[in-house]
Amino acid sequence: MDQVLTIDVLGQPFTFKTDSNVSDAKAVADYVIRSVDQAKTQCSHKTLSPDKGSILILTALNITNEFFDLKKKHQQLLHDIEQRSANLLNTLDSQLV
Repeated sequence: MDQVLTIDVLGQPFTFKTDSNVSDAKAVADYVIRSVDQAKTQCSHKTLSPDKGSILILTALNITNEFFDLKKKHQQLLHDIEQRSANLLNTLDSQLV
């Protein structure tokens, strides 16, 4: 069942539907709000009144950077699991012969 959530980002309300768990959707929305606040702080160090577009672009870049870091770590973990599994299978095979 679709749920409707509204969040406030830089003084502007955004309403969206979610078909996922409401608490998960709220967690995502809260993460976006925290990320926007963080980017706003980053921008405020460089200019007294950063525009909303700059803040949102920086937010998108920060979140994308986090995503790529996690994706890289995930790939490394999968590679490590694959290597360990192969080593374990080789060890088991050598014990059976």
